[in-house]
Amino acid sequence: MLSKDKMITGVIIGAALPTSLFFIFYLVMENAAPGSMHSAMIEKAILLFIGLNALVMHHFMVRREQDEIGKGILLTTFLGALVYVTYYYTDFIQ
Repeated sequence: MLSKDKMITGVIIGAALPTSLFFIFYLVMENAAPGSMHSAMIEKAILLFIGLNALVMHHFMVRREQDEIGKGILLTTFLGALVYVTYYYTDFIQ
């Protein structure tokens, strides 16, 4: 799957990786200390996992020279950042 350089692969990786890492982090934190995931911590964790896409994008674009996959990851990173800013810093969604 990763041997072919397709943008849709990058979109899937860019969406699935931060989402799955966030849910794993959330489950671990809630099992370790129930009630510890307050809204400020959730907000910072979401931002961290959106930013993690930059490292993954660098891996695909520079190290593996798969530019289309990198562009797909970049697209989902921009969309994730746009949703994050819209949700947490405007009254548009809430």
